[in-house]
Amino acid sequence: MNSIVEELVSFKSDVTLKGTLACPNTDNDQYPAIIMINGSGGADRDGNMKKPALVTNLYKELAHFLTDLGFVTLRYDKRAVGESEGNPITSGMLDLVNDIKSAIIFLKNHPKVNNDQIILLGHSEGCVLATKVNETLPVAGLILLAGAGTNLKEPIIYQNRQTIEEIKKLKGIKGTLLRLLVKEHKIAKQTEELFSKMESSTGDTIRIKMKKMPAKWFREHLRYRSEDVLNALKQANCPILAITGDKDVQANYEDLKRIDVMEKSNAKTVVIKNMDHMLKEFKREKTVLNLLKQYKKEATAPIHNLLKDELRDWLTKHYLEK
Repeated sequence: MNSIVEELVSFKSDVTLKGTLACPNTDNDQYPAIIMINGSGGADRDGNMKKPALVTNLYKELAHFLTDLGFVTLRYDKRAVGESEGNPITSGMLDLVNDIKSAIIFLKNHPKVNNDQIILLGHSEGCVLATKVNETLPVAGLILLAGAGTNLKEPIIYQNRQTIEEIKKLKGIKGTLLRLLVKEHKIAKQTEELFSKMESSTGDTIRIKMKKMPAKWFREHLRYRSEDVLNALKQANCPILAITGDKDVQANYEDLKRIDVMEKSNAKTVVIKNMDHMLKEFKREKTVLNLLKQYKKEATAPIHNLLKDELRDWLTKHYLEK
């Protein structure tokens, strides 16, 4: 950490957001900058969650790695998480998009940042958000980890399919019981009904089976179709790096082929062997049913080495060698 200087910062969207700015501890006047964009759920700026309790420091480790390379990094508590203001149940996807735009403006006015070299790094849902932001506020680069080339809807269907396939193969009494309880056609029907209710909703929230859910967030995500995501990536003029692991059960690495067929000279896709959704090395069989147990077990493990190699090479080529 001797090579990194950190400061606590805040910036304004329609709410106040709190974060951590990490700068290389060198004599350079300005640096290229990377904004970290979290996935869905309650993870804070460092990648840690209270419910369920999960301390991984994923985003903190990633930020320090990038800052060591020579980048200013901004990681922040998204609205309604950690020290940031906001209401989690009434916030929408476009609120999160506007928060990222506010983060870009904040960095453009920071004396340590080269305001022509601001890069967005999205993880999971962050891939969708980063892609959306770049449509109207173009940045100098997009790094899309574990969720590139698709909207929110398809990963939900993908995860359901993975669950069904795992239950089909499960042995013993547990497998027998789950196969009786979980029927493929019922899961598909329930999912489509959920999508339909969210898309036809008009308020910020909706109650489904007595549970209050973020209708606005779902609705705005569902309206941003995979075709829209891919068109945004096709139109993007900045360098794009999209990486997904082959042990990821929350994002389908096959989706990267949609970017490949565009044959964009400025877009690179990478499938990393034995990397899961938390960007860690995982060599066992993929699992949805025991996913939380897997994530807790590997919580203190480092980010996959091949991911670091890909990030280092790509970032050096596009931003540090110029």
